[in-house]
Amino acid sequence: MKIILSTLKKILFWSYDRGTWQYDVMCVLILAFVMFAPSSAFHSRRPTAIIVRSSEIGQFDPGNLEQAIRDQLERKYGHSVKISRIERVEESSGEISYVVYQK
Repeated sequence: MKIILSTLKKILFWSYDRGTWQYDVMCVLILAFVMFAPSSAFHSRRPTAIIVRSSEIGQFDPGNLEQAIRDQLERKYGHSVKISRIERVEESSGEISYVVYQK
C-alpha cells in the first residue's frame, strides 16, 4: 500500500527525472489523451445567447422569423442551431435586434 501511495505522489508532483521510463510513460499518456480525446474536451460550449440584428437577416416573412434567424445562424456558424426562444429588442438607433437563446 505504501508503494502505491508513494508512486501516486510522485506522479501527482511530477517528481520523476527526465529520461526515466516512468517519465516517458507519463509523457506518452498525456500525448495519447491529447490525440484521442474528443474535440469537445478542448472547446468551450457555444454561447447560450446571441444577438442578431435585423439587417443581418434581410427580408423575411414575419411569420417565419425563427426560421429566418436559424438559417442566418446556420450559414454564419456552419452547423445546425436549436433555438429555444427569441426576444425582440429595439436599439436607441431605431434598429431592431433579436436576442436568440439556444438550447
